[in-house]
Amino acid sequence: MLKGNDKISSNQVMFILLTTIIGVGILSLPREAVEKAGTDGSILIILGGIVACIFTVISVKLVTLFTNKTIVEFGREIVTTPISNIVSIIFFIYYIIISAFEVRILAEVVKMFLLDDTPTEVIIISILLVSAYLVRGGIEGLARMAELILPIVIIPVFLLLLSLIPDLDFTNLLPLFRTNPWDIIKSVYVPFFSFIGYELVLFMAAYVKDTENLMKFNVLSILLVTFVYVVFFIVSLCRFGVNEVKHLLWPILSIMKTIDLPGAFIENIEGIVMGLWVLSVFASLSPFYYSSALILCKLFGLKEHRYFVLPIMPFIYALSLAFDNIATVYDIMGKSINYIGIFTVIAVPTIYLIVALIKKRKEPSDNV
Repeated sequence: MLKGNDKISSNQVMFILLTTIIGVGILSLPREAVEKAGTDGSILIILGGIVACIFTVISVKLVTLFTNKTIVEFGREIVTTPISNIVSIIFFIYYIIISAFEVRILAEVVKMFLLDDTPTEVIIISILLVSAYLVRGGIEGLARMAELILPIVIIPVFLLLLSLIPDLDFTNLLPLFRTNPWDIIKSVYVPFFSFIGYELVLFMAAYVKDTENLMKFNVLSILLVTFVYVVFFIVSLCRFGVNEVKHLLWPILSIMKTIDLPGAFIENIEGIVMGLWVLSVFASLSPFYYSSALILCKLFGLKEHRYFVLPIMPFIYALSLAFDNIATVYDIMGKSINYIGIFTVIAVPTIYLIVALIKKRKEPSDNV
């Protein structure tokens, strides 16, 4: 049974997805898109958004077949309990890796731009403690946080980007359509994995009170994320050009460092932007942390996910510090997320939906 205060709306799911998806991935996406497609990177991002939309539809179709159940529970009805439990454990490991990856990137950025004398370990444990407090409050708390943080982050950032327009060289967007179409198709996986987080609906749908609107708001969230990604890509390319973007680790943060508002009463624009981004990544980390605790809760048949929130923390902390430098973090943890993601966000929802539809079609004939 779900408690009344565990229920959220489809609209709130959209806010959670928006804050979750637009987190760490947006930092390096312009560079990755330029490396694969040059000035055609915006086309690559749009195609990645289309693919993400397709699998979002598949995921929502799946969860609407099983009301008030997470994928841990209805997976047992689809592929038997042992197989479902193995899949759930893989999801758990996947979300632990994502949580560790995000908290490490966040700590590195905070240390680089804000707290250069503070040990990385202290920053990470501080972030995890605050996130754990929020996660223990349940999905309604996550939804309210997302509704609060999204406008606080998006509106000021877009206003700051508008101030950059006089400094943008739109000729950097040319020439278009130079990249081989097949090369673009082969590279769609690059922007697609920046949409990771849409599959959280597999866990959140059980707590949605108006599932009839779930498809609309989930697809809308992907479309909005695609728009944001394209805007940031265009601004990055116009500000720096193809060759420079290729050599920037985090083009988005580099853009924010170049913002200068003549006559503005605020001098440290960079610090404000970093603060906004920290809020954004904090909002991105918490749903993954919550989902990992929820998976264990459902696997052990308990009613409260909060029992697992603190025990999970040492694993996230240890994994986040397992690698010495940021390049290794991206190389090993980033690639691990992508490889496991092929299974968790593509294969599992697709296979589960096909098997579930086949079983539901057989049910009427079995009853005859």
